[in-house]
Amino acid sequence: MLMSNSPIAVFDSGLGSLSVIRELRSLLPLEDLIYLADTENFPYGTKTQEDLRIIMKSTVESLESYGPKLIIVASYTPSVQHLSYIKKCTSVPILGIGLPLAQAVKLTKTQHIGIMATQSALRSTQLQRLIAKTVPQRIFVTQINASPLINTIEDCSFLDNVQLRKSIIESTFESVNDKIDVIVLSSTHLPLIKDNFVSLYSNITFIDSAKNAAKDAKKMLLENGMLKNGRLGKTRVFVTGDRTKFQQVLARMGFKYRPKTFHQPSS
Repeated sequence: MLMSNSPIAVFDSGLGSLSVIRELRSLLPLEDLIYLADTENFPYGTKTQEDLRIIMKSTVESLESYGPKLIIVASYTPSVQHLSYIKKCTSVPILGIGLPLAQAVKLTKTQHIGIMATQSALRSTQLQRLIAKTVPQRIFVTQINASPLINTIEDCSFLDNVQLRKSIIESTFESVNDKIDVIVLSSTHLPLIKDNFVSLYSNITFIDSAKNAAKDAKKMLLENGMLKNGRLGKTRVFVTGDRTKFQQVLARMGFKYRPKTFHQPSS
């Protein structure tokens, strides 16, 4: 039986989950969180469909041992391509990262929006179907490849080299013209440097997928009477790859978490 005092588990292929963890901490301060950085499998977007299904199954089954009341798949690629499958792998409620296109449609005044995502996500048939289903034909959609930028976020090179960060951001935004007034950040890595986008492109509204994920989690827990009461929540951090290296990355980003090694069962 799922208990209100059980933790919320959040996972991604690296640092991306941090943006969701940050929003959950702000919106649901009493909840206990488990944050899994699956750095060994970064990035999910380059995996074959079959390999990604295997990774998802192994990960959620491993997370079950921590007794979560909710698991958030904090990555766009598996959320879009495999969420139905992932839900069948566990009895724990699953939430994915949605693409808030309907919100972008409501906000745009110029009738021109952008979607910033990994190259593999932009090429997926699932995304093209979602655009066709959600976005009226009167609204133009520009798809922005953010893969190089996401890689610099993951390895923290954006912290060390201001010029590199500025150069990659400008390169990423080359396809963004002055007609675009709303951009959806579909990768959970991107909200980590959202302030950089806002400072450079103050005329654009950036929709943060991490904020929406936290709101969805709160809504689900509230509707099912599963919100935790009592003391402030704690966050436990796990990593599948190099623990020491990941802790150094977290420290450089201002997070004081001390990650433990996460062991997945062999398939």
